Amino acid sequence: MIDESPTTQLVIRLATPEDIPQIELLDSLSLSPTRNIHREMEKYFGSVDPSTHERTLIFLGEANGRALAKAEMMLPIKDDLRSTPNVGYIKRVVVHPDYRKHGLARQMMQHIIDFAHKDQQIEALDLHVWENNIAAIRLYESLGFQQRHKEVYFRLALQ
Repeated sequence: MIDESPTTQLVIRLATPEDIPQIELLDSLSLSPTRNIHREMEKYFGSVDPSTHERTLIFLGEANGRALAKAEMMLPIKDDLRSTPNVGYIKRVVVHPDYRKHGLARQMMQHIIDFAHKDQQIEALDLHVWENNIAAIRLYESLGFQQRHKEVYFRLALQ
């Protein structure tokens, strides 16, 4: 079902601080397990890791005046002396559960890919996905993303 044509056409735009309640709602609907990382709301619109990325852009996908999807892209620091390629990072792609399997994630991702390439001159995009999120993996592979490596995450509970 992931390769079906979209049945809902999104209007995709950059989020503003006024969109924080909608962003929080969509984040709360994510299927991905969390690592209990505390994140202050200011970080949505400021620098996440100043050593590698300049800022984060949040894209909202809306239809009928309602936010149905969101995705974030971290922009690399622009440095003319850098010998490595400018690589952006996509994170927190979420579609409202009532609208999953309608092509919205594909529309969001394609918009971000086009924006990164045409408007930001980004040379590559990275992302991480949970290994059990098969629908997302299929989507990313169909868009041309290639697996670079697997990561194993450990935790030792001390209490």
